Amino acid sequence: MDGLQDTRPERQGGGQEQMQHARYATVLFVNLSTGRITTHRLRPEIPTRYLGGSGLGVRLLMELCDPVIDPFDPHNPLIFVPGLLTGTLIPGATKTSVVAKSPLTGIFGESSVGGSWGAEYRFTGFDALVINGAAHEPVYLWINDDQIQIRPAGHLWGKDTFETNAAVLAETDPEAKVGCIGPAGEALSWLASILFEGEMARAAGRTGMGAVMGSKRLKAIAVKGTRGAPVAEPRALLEWSASEHHNLPAKFGHFTRYGTSASIEVHEERGAVGIKNFASGDFKAQAARISSPAIRQPYAHKPASCIGCPIHCWVTLASETTFSRSPEYETAGSFGAMLLNDDPDSIIRANESANRLGLDTLSLGNTIAFAIEAFERGLIDRTLTGGLDLKWGDPKTLLVLIEQAGRREGIGRLLADGSRAAARQLGPDALALTVEVKGLEVPMHDPRAFWSSALNYACASRGACHLEAVAFAVESGVPLPEFGYSSRLSPYSPDGKAVLVSQMHDLMALYNATGMCKFFLRAIGGPVWLAKALNMATGRELSWQELMTIGDRIFTLKRLFNVRAGISRADDTLPERIATLDRNSRHQAVPVDAFQQMRTEYYSLRGWDQDGRPTAQRLAALGLLEPEGLFID
Repeated sequence: MDGLQDTRPERQGGGQEQMQHARYATVLFVNLSTGRITTHRLRPEIPTRYLGGSGLGVRLLMELCDPVIDPFDPHNPLIFVPGLLTGTLIPGATKTSVVAKSPLTGIFGESSVGGSWGAEYRFTGFDALVINGAAHEPVYLWINDDQIQIRPAGHLWGKDTFETNAAVLAETDPEAKVGCIGPAGEALSWLASILFEGEMARAAGRTGMGAVMGSKRLKAIAVKGTRGAPVAEPRALLEWSASEHHNLPAKFGHFTRYGTSASIEVHEERGAVGIKNFASGDFKAQAARISSPAIRQPYAHKPASCIGCPIHCWVTLASETTFSRSPEYETAGSFGAMLLNDDPDSIIRANESANRLGLDTLSLGNTIAFAIEAFERGLIDRTLTGGLDLKWGDPKTLLVLIEQAGRREGIGRLLADGSRAAARQLGPDALALTVEVKGLEVPMHDPRAFWSSALNYACASRGACHLEAVAFAVESGVPLPEFGYSSRLSPYSPDGKAVLVSQMHDLMALYNATGMCKFFLRAIGGPVWLAKALNMATGRELSWQELMTIGDRIFTLKRLFNVRAGISRADDTLPERIATLDRNSRHQAVPVDAFQQMRTEYYSLRGWDQDGRPTAQRLAALGLLEPEGLFID
């Protein structure tokens, strides 16, 4: 039972007390300003109410942070919380949430990462990590079970993420897992990611969490644990997980063979891939050239996976001179179709460059597309670009722009903080060219293809994020019998979309809180499977309906943070381009009246007032009106 720790209490039986598996959940606090390291135990009811991941993350953020704080204020905590199931060997339970107030959006910031770091952190015996303050000089953190050290990192400052990973492993333990920032995080780029596990390149990419880490002068966090993840019924869970490991891969055949970018042709046909800054609707002839079967062809390749996952949905590429991650779907789309670039080798190199620098490939590709269009329209000139001509389908210039953005050099000073910040510098005409919501760039899932995505992007807690709802999967026919969905839905109708998106927001909040990968939606579906896994791991007897209430509580708390940060109905809107420009004759702009209908219905379903604020009655029903105490000590 490697990786599982039997923590069943001596007194058996159901009830809330078993959620803790005979130990209290423990949060490790590290204050980089003072060097003080402390631990605090959570009250037993807190993991029951918020689980882990971004559920516990947002509860900690609400406790520790004023929502109007400057994101680079040392008092903005940087919070790492593995999902409650992460490290238990349940297939797909691999995720860790990184939470802080976002510099990119100015609201609740959240980024999720897979791989092995989160499981390794849970094996130390801690359940969450809170970084406060800011070091006077660069440092890194070494957590070896309960031995915690703040170590100097001046010699690492300036190194890229691959170099930093190798150096930290050499100084700590070769079996440790490392998360670190690159030059982009050091430069406080709002697009900065936190990269985990070196060349394996698992990234907490979105909302600028790497910039928050850089503002604290924290270069890396290395973890090594030997204690296993706490589980109430380890033998039963191991047997059930083994059965699931055996049955699941058949449902993910093309992902296992090729990785996620194999789906680029399918998404292009559906009208979902972003093309030419979302101004064009045709990349069909080129899509096959940037899908993973073509990308991987010149290389020795093999599938790889996050810890304990049977799907192996990502691919490593190797040649005599290269070892790299194959680009994921979002990256292939952002550096490919979004820029009219069909050169697969340049996409591989762009992906590696962004990973080394520590940049969010999705927002970066969109921001570069914005800059190219602004250059075409005369809003950016060669003086600003340092003599560069910004053109569509130019792989050589793409690599230059990535390097400059990651180091805040040249035109990278304009690009480093995303498209909204760049447009604000250029003026009102430039703002019409941005395709973002609340500052977060729209992903490679065009909402003109699935209207549920339009509502999701407008109302999601971190900005334009397809993963906060994944409602387009249900529109495409993924069944969710608990909610009554058994066949495809009309993607171009507002009817029923408010109910769907509200349900999926709560369900995906649960996925984040438990650490489940959202690819598993197509295999395990809704909350029934999730409740079974959670009950087996924790000893609880939650119904799936009770679990959905927890999801509602988590999502509502994120909204409450955003309301206190200044978000209102006026911010729950669509980019001008999505609302006014047809992609093509089949995928037209989302009509304003249809969008407003969906948004009004959504507010009503969630118990929000007409300005998008959760009502006192709704907060009371979810137990959020009077915040409960978090800690025992």
